[in-house]
Amino acid sequence: MDQANPYEAKRQALQKKFMGADRSADDPLGTDGVHHLVLISSDLDATVAFYTQVLNMRLVKVVVNRDDPTSTHIFLDMGGGNLLAFFDFPEHGDAPVVRGIGAMHHVALKATPAQYKALFARLKTQGIDYSLHGSEQAGSVYIRDPDNALIEITCR
Repeated sequence: MDQANPYEAKRQALQKKFMGADRSADDPLGTDGVHHLVLISSDLDATVAFYTQVLNMRLVKVVVNRDDPTSTHIFLDMGGGNLLAFFDFPEHGDAPVVRGIGAMHHVALKATPAQYKALFARLKTQGIDYSLHGSEQAGSVYIRDPDNALIEITCR
């Protein structure tokens, strides 16, 4: 391993091992993309308001959680044929997740230039704090949802 930067050496080893010539870009993938991602919400009303009013998603389904009849399962259309879903667990308390192995770091969503521009208008109108990497024309903007989940919207 590279003694000067063992982290970069590990990155290169991963690339060589898993992105090598033995796997062609033409090989079929084992899945057809994302159907839905599921996060946990402490307040579905606040969650739906945020994702519909700030990120301009549409609520498309509200059902019981098949695994817990006290829990509601909602689905938001996030574009591209993909759904972002949430559970609430009203009988299980409200302990926040701790960042660590197996936890999700953030959800990254892509936007067209027009969508990206409209997002900044909504963020400013609604007084929502954000962190910007790039510019308001291209790059990534990071915001927090009502449960502090980190959401990235990127436009390249």
